[in-house]
Formats: sequence, structure tokens, C-alpha cells
Amino acid sequence: MIAKAAAISHGGNAMRYVTTKDRSDIVMVNHLPEDISPDAMYQRMVLLQKMLAKEERRGRPLLRNMIRIELSPDTTESRGWALDEWRSLAEEFIRTFDDIDMSERTKRKSSQRTNLKNSQYVVALHRDARSGIFHLHIVANRIDMQGNTNDAHKIGERAVAAANIINERRGWVQSEEIGKRHRQEVSDALMNILRGMDRFSWKAYETEVRRLGYGIHIQQDDEGKVYGYSVMRGNSRYKASELGKGRNLTASKIEHTWARLHPQERKYQPSVPDIPKTSTPTRPVVPRSQEQLMPAVRHYDISTDHYHTYHIDLPEEADRIIRQECSLAEAHPLATIEDIQHTAILLFAEYLDAATSMATSSGGGGNNDDNGWGRKQDEDDREWARRCARMANSMCRRRKGLRR
Repeated sequence: MIAKAAAISHGGNAMRYVTTKDRSDIVMVNHLPEDISPDAMYQRMVLLQKMLAKEERRGRPLLRNMIRIELSPDTTESRGWALDEWRSLAEEFIRTFDDIDMSERTKRKSSQRTNLKNSQYVVALHRDARSGIFHLHIVANRIDMQGNTNDAHKIGERAVAAANIINERRGWVQSEEIGKRHRQEVSDALMNILRGMDRFSWKAYETEVRRLGYGIHIQQDDEGKVYGYSVMRGNSRYKASELGKGRNLTASKIEHTWARLHPQERKYQPSVPDIPKTSTPTRPVVPRSQEQLMPAVRHYDISTDHYHTYHIDLPEEADRIIRQECSLAEAHPLATIEDIQHTAILLFAEYLDAATSMATSSGGGGNNDDNGWGRKQDEDDREWARRCARMANSMCRRRKGLRR
């Protein structure tokens, strides 16, 4: 199991995302009613903070007033689980998280322990839209029911330590070992792709990687030559230099690796076709490096929170349309034009969950009607980009009040 944690300031948006996104189930709530809206839950948390504010704070606001945690057991560890088993994991994690003493690391007495067990929190189960991997989200109040502040110094390390304790207790694979296993899984998948390719091209390679459910970010110079790439598995990103053996999957070596896997194709493929001589002028041979293997694209690295970054290649024509169609006319006052454009780009790349998170973090209402959303079979890039821009404009609008 892997765990991540951070103190955040956008508590209301995080609460909406965690509890209302598609493929989510509320696992449990603590010191909160179950039958109220996400906004009402968050307002109760803020009200408690104001009621129990300690005098020593002297009116200073708690800017990062919420704690957000994500728990992601390996698929083999949680296969077939019911909600009760996810609830048990959440309760065990919170107990373990609270008991870890970080004071020696932080040199702060307040880091001895936290008190999430007696704090307001919500636990929700999500399923990743692309990979199908289940994971838990926890949003907790940084002020406990006695008015004490849950310490957030080195909170990410506290979460990792808690996960490793539970991994050892349950006989699960440790976080470091999970990372090694996932890297090997990705490496094996990439080698199988190379074995199945009759001829190496970056376009075909990218298509096959995405077909297997992974993300891929290819880096090119001004002349279109690929100089690096990385592969994403769920929320984890692996550089090509971390994959394979002896850096054999890096951009500079991958074609040689393909050639070693296909000795017959390499041996019998002539460098110049054997064409009978004629008096007809022939077209000059264009070096492969100058071929237009891929259309002109724009590269984006879009972060939706502290630990989710999406690497997207967008056709220039689609990028131009999104820039033209996105508008602040009806947007939430906190939203920027960049927020709306990034929401549209995430939609274009079919990261619906990430687009919803981006929209809610900018103050919008998110995606309230995603039934049937997706790219149509006969829809070209231009029309798809226009529809994504319109949806992004809608998602980033101000909410029209609470829905009970």
C-alpha cells in the first residue's frame, strides 16, 4: 500500500471532489451527519474551527485548514473488497497515523502525535477511470474536537510511515517494493510492445502504450527529434532511464533495442528500394528523421493538486480552438482563463476526473452531468476540442447554491 498526505487550503473544493465525483462511494464520516451536502460538511468544519479557536492563535487564520490523504493498496491486496473492508483499512490507518511520533524529525513537540481519530473527517472510495485501480480519499479537519491543531509538519512522511507499518502488519508489500514491481511491470509491457512492432516509429509506440492503459509524455526538440519520454502508471511517473535494463528503453537506445528483437527485419530490410532504372525523374529520398511522423503538438504538464500531474500532447489546431473558445464570461470569480483552458485540455485527453478536480479547485461547480460524456467515433480533433471548451466553460461556472 502507498499513502500520501498534505495540508491543503482548498478544503471546500476537495470535499466536493472527494464525495461527488463519478465512481465514488462514501465509506464513513466522523463527527459529521451523513445526510448533508459536501458544502454543508465543510461549513460545519469551518464553524468548529471558529468556535474552538485557541487564544494563542490571536486571531491568525489557519490557512491550510484541512488534511487530505490518499491510500492506494495494491490491486492484489484489495481485490474483491466490500465497503466494510475499506472502512476497516481507513480506521486502522488513522489510528496508526495518529500514533507516529515525528517530534524527533521536526524538532517540534506538537509533532508527537495527531488526533484525526477525534476530528471531523470524510472517507470516500474512488475508482480511477482509466486504470480501474481503487483508492481511498480522506479529508479531515486540522482542528480536532477539543480545539487542538493536528500538526502538519512532515505530514507526507507520517503517511508513508503509517502505510509501511500496516504493510508489515498485514504481510503486504512495502512501498519501496511496490515501486520496483510497478517499474518491472511497465518495463515488461514496453518490451512486449517492441516485440510486436514490424517497424519502429514513435507514433505507433505511443499508440500501443496508451492502448495498454498507461500514459506517455514524449519530449521533442525544435526539429521534432525525440530526446526523452516518460510513462505514467496511475499516479506514478517513470522516466525511460528508470525502465528496462541498461537504459535500453531510453530515447537514444530504443530503436537499437527494437532491432535486436527483430534480427530478420534488420537483416533483410534494404536501406534503398531496388527500383528498375528509368528516365523518369525520381523524388528525392527524405531522411526518416525529417519525416512528419507526428502532427505538430503542444506539450502540457498540468497539476491538479500536490501529487497529481498529467502530461498531455495536444494537436496545435485543437490547442488554438481551446484558447479561442474558453471564456471568463460566466466563470467563478476565482477562476482564471488558464484554469478553464487546462480543464478543457484534460477533457480533450479524456482525464475526466482530473478535469473535475481542476474545475472545483478554481471555484467552479465541477462536472454535474457527465452521463454519456466522451468522444464520438466520428468526431475529429477540431469538433472535439470545441466541445471540450464548452464543457470546461460550464464546469468552471459559479455554483447556483447548495444541493441537499
